[in-house]
Amino acid sequence: MKKFHMIIDLEKCVGCFNCMLACKDEHVGNSWLPYTQEAPKHDHKWICPTLTERGEAPYTEVTYVTRTCMHCDNAPCAKKYPDVFIKRSDGIMLIDYKKAKDPEIASACPYGMIHWNEELEVAQKCTGCAHLLDEGWKEPRCVQTCPLRALQTVFCDDAEWEQIIEKQGLKAITDGTNKPRVMYKHLYFYNKCFVKGALCFDKDGIEEAAIGAKVELMVGNTVVAVTETDFLGEFYIDRIPKNSGVMKIKATFEGFDPLEKEFEIKDKSVVLDALKLGGGEGKPAVILPNEHANQQALDHMVPKDVEAAKKAFGLADKKTAKKKASKE
Repeated sequence: MKKFHMIIDLEKCVGCFNCMLACKDEHVGNSWLPYTQEAPKHDHKWICPTLTERGEAPYTEVTYVTRTCMHCDNAPCAKKYPDVFIKRSDGIMLIDYKKAKDPEIASACPYGMIHWNEELEVAQKCTGCAHLLDEGWKEPRCVQTCPLRALQTVFCDDAEWEQIIEKQGLKAITDGTNKPRVMYKHLYFYNKCFVKGALCFDKDGIEEAAIGAKVELMVGNTVVAVTETDFLGEFYIDRIPKNSGVMKIKATFEGFDPLEKEFEIKDKSVVLDALKLGGGEGKPAVILPNEHANQQALDHMVPKDVEAAKKAFGLADKKTAKKKASKE
């Protein structure tokens, strides 16, 4: 039997809050019995993107983690209040509004997504827009209104769902023991750390970016990740488990001795100062890209921006310049 599942992609969500507004539009002032009574206008958010940040200036990342009822198959709320919760054959979890009269029900959800409606004196939560799905809708309102498809609903049997989880690398936001039907893609933006920094060197008194330097992330003497610096001399290694402890960056660049920098990963991402090959200290804000970096940047630009960029970098076409000079 095909069942309800939802995928939330952290890489696509920009925090537009369309999902929350659509949910409000559907349920505030509307009583969809026997599925649920109307939701209060304020406070309750049956689905809500929550802003999280990683890193520190000048390297920061903002991610929105959308939270909602997980429609768990092994739900703690249903275990504690078996007479209140209704698990449908399609996997959607509903609350029996006639029996949900204890405010303590709201504390039974480990995700904090059950709310107590003071006015109606009833516990409420996301219904998966079951009233619409039963009328033939293909997806809930929140999914329908997501402009970047950061939310997706998938109706499939459990065997196919397991294949989708493996293929797309989906993860549960907790340890998964509750068997949630809402899974996350690119969850490392939320629950993993990164290390970022830059490499530079002095050339004729000017601090330049070390482009294409090899950067290894090491735990003890073991290399766990390898990357190269980009056209600004910056490196970035992600998906490091929190509280990984002491590790180090080892950088190698032609013409210089290897450089090592030790740091510790706790519960936050690490931003390193610019590491200067050959000794000394560097500052990311004053590293100047060299000519190779300028050309590499041009290679990544769309055609309409190339000419303007060439002028900005001082890399105007020499042939064109010669033609203009000869005509003059």
